[in-house]
Amino acid sequence: MKFFLENYGCTLNQAQGEMIASSLVSQGNQLVWDMESADTVLLSTCVVIKHTEDRMMRRIEEIRRGGKEVLVSGCLTHFPLKEVRKIDFSESYGKLPVLKEGNLSVGVPIAEGCDGGCSFCISRIARGRLKSFDEETILQGIKEIVKKGAKEIRLTALDTGSYGQDKSETLPRLVRKITDLEGDFRVRVGMMEPENASSIIDELLMVMRSEKVYRFLHIPFQSGDPLVLRKMGRQYKVEKFVEIVRKFRHSFPEGMLSTDVIVGFPYETVEGLRATADVVREVKPEILNVTKYSPRPGTAAYAWKTPPSNQTALWTQILTELHRDISKESLERFVNRKTEVRLMEPGKNNTFIARDQSYHPVILNKGKLGDNTRVKIVGSSEFYLIGRPMTKKA
Repeated sequence: MKFFLENYGCTLNQAQGEMIASSLVSQGNQLVWDMESADTVLLSTCVVIKHTEDRMMRRIEEIRRGGKEVLVSGCLTHFPLKEVRKIDFSESYGKLPVLKEGNLSVGVPIAEGCDGGCSFCISRIARGRLKSFDEETILQGIKEIVKKGAKEIRLTALDTGSYGQDKSETLPRLVRKITDLEGDFRVRVGMMEPENASSIIDELLMVMRSEKVYRFLHIPFQSGDPLVLRKMGRQYKVEKFVEIVRKFRHSFPEGMLSTDVIVGFPYETVEGLRATADVVREVKPEILNVTKYSPRPGTAAYAWKTPPSNQTALWTQILTELHRDISKESLERFVNRKTEVRLMEPGKNNTFIARDQSYHPVILNKGKLGDNTRVKIVGSSEFYLIGRPMTKKA
């Protein structure tokens, strides 16, 4: 079988798609890098919102009309599908992701499922309860991936902070063991929920002091309105989220914070949206993912009445513009500084995207992928820094 991998969704889903592809290759199948030469398409699907699920279903039909077989993996495998082959990720765990030439960053799933109770989320229903993967299997996989040239390891799960709760292990302990591995690489810890992050944050921040770990924290708070948080089924108060961020900022003043908010959730009011904006102003995230709420069939919140769509659209715009100003101000402080970066991927117009210790994107106009280089930051935009490689003398 000649197959092409078409990957969608979150870092977790994409990493699993790559592992399934690797498993298929180990069984004697051939992975090709252009769809035209394939007879089968491995479609790694996402169903996080209804619109995405509908898009996945349309994509299946498009591929079929093109005369190719479809092999479905990812979240859609947990839904009824007619006349479609499915493949379960559990059969592929432990297989090394396929490293495409020039891809130095690899997603490594550390857990499957979730024990949360969010009223709007289909992922926990689709993927089941938390199942942390074996620590030694993770470490061995990373060791081999690094030997093959990976420079960035992205630890991923529906909630990385929950890792090990089902087997008396912890995320900080896992990350510490990863940093003990030989090789020139860095670890990016993926998204974690505030309710689980609060119990491990002190130890995790200690582990982040390693040069092998990005000073990067992705932790969503979703809403600044206590009522909305309760209706969402979130098991924390927004003050707990702010406390975690304060600890992160105190440990790493130049670290990079990513957070998520949902706009237009049932029971949301203008006052609640203002509270959300106030939290954004207080924590000043370098990355803010704003999502318009989309009712998801199969979830508890599906039938609840939502705010007017024009209000949702307006506040999405307001939060986006607020964040743009925050990000611009945050990045401007790095101009004229000198720092070490690694060139990670090709950029637009023959440039390169590099990353510093805090995961800030730095655009360079020359260099070689995978190299570490010292640069001077000569400019910034709303979302990235501009660097100039320095001579050894400088």
